[in-house]
Amino acid sequence: MSGIAQFFEPGAESLERRQPALASQGWPQKVRVMGLGHVLMGDDGFGPAVIEVFRCKYECEPGVEVLDLGTPGLDLAPYFYGADLVILVDCVAVDEKPGNLRLYRETDIRCDCPELRMSGHDPGLQECLVQLRLVNRAPSELLIVGVAPESCEFGKAMSPEVVAACTAAADTIACMLADHGIECFPRGAPVTPNLWWLQELPRSF
Repeated sequence: MSGIAQFFEPGAESLERRQPALASQGWPQKVRVMGLGHVLMGDDGFGPAVIEVFRCKYECEPGVEVLDLGTPGLDLAPYFYGADLVILVDCVAVDEKPGNLRLYRETDIRCDCPELRMSGHDPGLQECLVQLRLVNRAPSELLIVGVAPESCEFGKAMSPEVVAACTAAADTIACMLADHGIECFPRGAPVTPNLWWLQELPRSF
């Protein structure tokens, strides 16, 4: 699918290479990194988990808002309104190996491609974008970091494959921000993520 791009190479070294080259370009004024998902519905907790890992691993410019939205339903509009860049993290229904990460753009949602069947948050996301475009307040750019789930059943734990993908997703977000000229660096002293809905944390965190 044309809207899918390869992920950037994650890691601190790649961030250091990107930042100086983009420093002169400036960065969007309103940047929001947001996770969607229900932490008690198995792999649907991917979005909140990635947001928590990202918060604890990276520091960004004060103007970058990092939010765990949970399951806001149709109430996404206030978070998207007038943003220059939105990076959304969610579990997506694709026929792939659990834990595989994919990057989507807004055009993939608008064309309703069968490969991109967003999770239960999809109707709220699409309606939100339509409403905001009508008043010329939709995000200038929308990127979606998605993961292929194993199960999103209520009461199930996140699968090991999706849990393992959380760190790679957080690193990818950091590189996305850097590629847009937004300052984002690893914390000098990383904080342990508070993923209370997991029984145990993977060593990679």
